[in-house]
This record gives sequence, structure tokens and C-alpha cells, in this order.
Amino acid sequence: MTSIEKPHASIWLARLCLLLGAGSVVMALVGAIGAGQDWWPKLDGLSIVMAAVVLALVALVFCLIVLLLYRKKGVAIRNLTLIGLVCAVGFLGVIGYWVNVGRSVPQIHDITTNLENPPEFQVLKLRPDDFADIPGRGEAKYAGMDARERWQLLHREAYGDLRTVTLPLPVDKAVTLAEEVARNRGWEIAVANPEEGRLEAVDTVSLFKFKDDVVVRVQPGPGGLSSQVDVRSVSRVGRSDLGVNAKRIRDFLKDLKAAAPN
Repeated sequence: MTSIEKPHASIWLARLCLLLGAGSVVMALVGAIGAGQDWWPKLDGLSIVMAAVVLALVALVFCLIVLLLYRKKGVAIRNLTLIGLVCAVGFLGVIGYWVNVGRSVPQIHDITTNLENPPEFQVLKLRPDDFADIPGRGEAKYAGMDARERWQLLHREAYGDLRTVTLPLPVDKAVTLAEEVARNRGWEIAVANPEEGRLEAVDTVSLFKFKDDVVVRVQPGPGGLSSQVDVRSVSRVGRSDLGVNAKRIRDFLKDLKAAAPN
């Protein structure tokens, strides 16, 4: 009678590696999707993702230890541990990418093509803390500058390419075209007023379903046969927008110019 060989105890450690690695990914997805579905506030969702990052770091260390100590104890042990390791490393890689993006742009969330005279919201409401936490307070580089002036300097340094765009259209037709482009981009239109030269809309992004407010101001150009278009995009939540608002403006204006007659 042959005896049944019991699995090595390290198989449970390998399973724990898989649970930790895959669990960190699942935890982050739950946090993001739950915030997007309004099961909890957006900032709570971000806190869950940050907790998932800690779990992934624990998984990474634990997987490496198990691989080092028990890699020769069987294929199942090695494979389970490697899957957990891949999950942890992949998730941390995604987070690392966004951290790097965040470090490459200023921690501001209000972006526009016209720093001296940004378009104003009328239907949608500008967040009350819009200029409450602009970086640079107390730093020598920004001595004598108020929050708005610091915002302008940071904005100009990072997004100097964002400028007023001129279209060969009268104001009303330019607004109508802007509305069409906005709808094609999936924005929710709050108001489109060709007579006043105004468009306000909401764009929803990421699994968190963050809502960013956009206002497009169209003013007559010389002779009234052309229009000058300015755009402002503001995140409702967070200190930094990770460059999302600037990208939104660039993409919108690119589509708008492509749709306009030559």
C-alpha cells in the first residue's frame, strides 16, 4: 500500500502570495469602481487604492521571500508565487507610472487657454477652493505672489502651448461647432448658447468617474467674420489633475480646428 505524500507546507505560503498579489489589484479596482458608482466618496476611493498599494508592497516582499526559500519545492508553489508577484509588480507599475506623471506636472487643477482673462462659469459652479492650495506659498521663488499669481506662473511654465484659437466662423456657428465636437467627445452639455458665445459641459473620466467642468468662450474676431475661442477645464476634486485638463483642452481644440472650414 503506497502512502500519499502530503503537500509541502510552503504551498500555503504560495497561496498566500497569490492572495496578497491578486488581492491588491482587486482591492484597488473595488475602491475605484465603488467611488465611480458613488458607493463612497471619491477621496475614500483614493484611500482604498493607497491601502491596496501598501498591500501590493507587502505581497512583493513576501513573494520574493517565498521564491527564494521554496522555489525548489515544486512547480505549483513556484507558479502560484509568480502569479502573485506579477500581480503586485504590475499594479505597482501602473501606480508608479501615474506617480511619475504627477511629478512631471504642477499640482494645479484649473487649466485654461487665457491666463489673464479665463472664461468664467455661469451655469456650472467653480469649486470654492479653486485657488486655496496653490503650491509655492512661503518659497523664495514666489515671494510677493498671491495664490492666483503663483497659479499663473506654474501654469505658464507647464502649459505654455495652450492659447486662444481663432476660427474662420462667426460666433454663433463656432459655438454650434464646439457643441458638436463636445458631444462627440462624450461631454455632458450643461448649456450651449450661440448668441452669448458660451458652452459649458461636464466630462467624466477614469474608473473613479471624476467629473471635470469645462467652459468654452467664443468672442468675435476682427470684422466679426472670425471667432476667438478660449477654453477652461477645472477638476472638481483633488489638488493635481495629473495633466488631464490640459490634455482635454488640447484634444478638444485639435478636433475643433479639424472640424472647422479652411
